[in-house]
Amino acid sequence: RSQDKPFCVEGALNHIFTRSMPLPYFKPMICEIELESRKVSFQVPQVLVDKIDRGFLELNSNHPVRTIKEKLTAELSQAFPLQNIDYCLSLLHQGHLNGVCHSNIFWIILNPEETPSTEEMSNGLANAVLFSHVDFCRDTDKNGWVNVQEGCHISKQYYLRPSLLPYAQAMIQRGAFLPGTLHVLSGPVFRKCLITPYSMPVFHEMLFVCAVNRGTEKSCIQMLVNNIKTSIHSLHQTVSGFKLNINLQEEASFETTELNDFAAFESQLSRIQYFICMEIDASGSCEKGSCVGIIRTAHYELVSSDLVVVFASLNLDLLAMLICGIPDWRMLWTSDTRFLRQFPRGKLRLFKSFSLYPPSYVHDVS
Repeated sequence: RSQDKPFCVEGALNHIFTRSMPLPYFKPMICEIELESRKVSFQVPQVLVDKIDRGFLELNSNHPVRTIKEKLTAELSQAFPLQNIDYCLSLLHQGHLNGVCHSNIFWIILNPEETPSTEEMSNGLANAVLFSHVDFCRDTDKNGWVNVQEGCHISKQYYLRPSLLPYAQAMIQRGAFLPGTLHVLSGPVFRKCLITPYSMPVFHEMLFVCAVNRGTEKSCIQMLVNNIKTSIHSLHQTVSGFKLNINLQEEASFETTELNDFAAFESQLSRIQYFICMEIDASGSCEKGSCVGIIRTAHYELVSSDLVVVFASLNLDLLAMLICGIPDWRMLWTSDTRFLRQFPRGKLRLFKSFSLYPPSYVHDVS
């Protein structure tokens, strides 16, 4: 318009257009894994490219998920002899998951002889991550429990691990456990789901395994839950003044429609005895709690007829979101440094929301 042309600005709507951040484009990622002493590779599903190797539980991580894991481990080590299973666990499983809908699994096609060349890697055509893991293959028994064996023949089709339960069962069947000792496994697991703020395709699972004498499993469960409650209450008190309730509910008291995605998938793996539910009272009226963990038991007659194994699984991501007030799991997994700066090492704080978009600017139209 002409510079000398007068115009009225009173009550006018001024549109300011700014250039947004470019949409992230993730290059295809190839994972290389050693199975039966030879390397095979597979392409990571696109939705998981920026989540497959984030290292949230590594020693040098400040992520709130690791802080919660460390606090739980420290608290439980005072009540149980504790052993961390710190060797690498395979990202892949093989076989049929009895009772689990196949659409909830990230299926993988292995390409043993079609790994990206050195030239392609240097040209940036694909990102590669090398994992050297124990090779576990699996099957299920007549009760729906997972039978895991080592060193099985390589199949052309695998799937990303949806649970750490098969590794725990493999450990028990090999006799690589001490009765009365609490064994701890942790790591990311992958499940296809409809994405919502509290439903995620990948999360960090923490699995506790303890073999006890038959008849004492209920007292073991109660002791385990009490120590989990104590550690979570301790973490929450440093973050917020809102009231926190954690309770143990029997499986029979839950309707199928009340289960969140985490609990619904766990109920497909095998029978659940108890749900660990957590709710935060922010306004004097509690809403129905979210399931953040499950407890199940199993008898292994071939190992010992006098022992019962207690399994307790926790969703560390859901715990972090509820404790820190994080409204969306995608914020928990963001690479934005503004998120991690809110959580110095070993400390949890109430999350302060920020925009993922560029800052807005006020322009003087005069």
